[in-house]
Amino acid sequence: MLLNPLTLHLPKSPLEAARLYKELEDSKILAGGTFLLNSMKLLKSKGTKTARNILSLAQVQDLKGVTLEGDTLTIKAMTRINDLLDAPLPDGHLKILHAVCKNISTNPIRNMATVGGNLTCRYTWTEMGAVMIALDAKMHFLGPDGKEDIIAAEDFFKNAARSEKLFTHVTIKVQKNARTAYRRVKKSVHVDVPLLAVCIKTEINKKAWNNTRIGINNGVAFAQRDPVLEDFLNKSFSSADLAKEALQHLTTTIYDTRSTDYKQHMFRISLKSAIDEIARG
Repeated sequence: MLLNPLTLHLPKSPLEAARLYKELEDSKILAGGTFLLNSMKLLKSKGTKTARNILSLAQVQDLKGVTLEGDTLTIKAMTRINDLLDAPLPDGHLKILHAVCKNISTNPIRNMATVGGNLTCRYTWTEMGAVMIALDAKMHFLGPDGKEDIIAAEDFFKNAARSEKLFTHVTIKVQKNARTAYRRVKKSVHVDVPLLAVCIKTEINKKAWNNTRIGINNGVAFAQRDPVLEDFLNKSFSSADLAKEALQHLTTTIYDTRSTDYKQHMFRISLKSAIDEIARG
């Protein structure tokens, strides 16, 4: 299906892109294209208006790549999912990013889709959000004046994944003592869209859980933390019964609102499995 008439803009630098994003009316950003193009085709088929200006970031080389400097991992917005999957990551909790990338859709999609697109597309079901929240990632946005805003991933999704500035990269601190676990359930065997995603990060000292962060994606709301479960785990010690006990301490509205019995069940299985994995060390 052909798209509605549009003007394609091809900035060469992050600042040029940020300025165009501010100046252009009725515009959308094109990253990998796996979300936007399909959305525009669907809207056209329904007779709905689509954006007149498309701002492609394909030629902005400064928005691509994964780097590690000191204790900070930087993932730029136009880094493809497969590029992050192949990137060397430090041993430890950040290896969870490889597991997440491997679970996103299919290889052809991962060769197109970008980290920035996954985080900012405003589809509630994409799983990168829950992982970035658990890892306490910081998201960086560039304004047309060249000034940068740094927003915690948690706060970005609390604001319904909205920003008037250009997302350029995400940074994550390396924590040598941190442990992570990630679980994801597909919506169906035919369409690889996540029904739910769970990511847990914690630090364990002599079996005591500390600084626990839990990112949850329930598919119907933007990714969020479970403060009740975090509080329980931060007062707990690893044991054979910890995961079972933890399921009695959930912010149940996250898991049970607009959920089927199957989805509620799979959330609890996923949480139990992730907690058991970390507790076993």
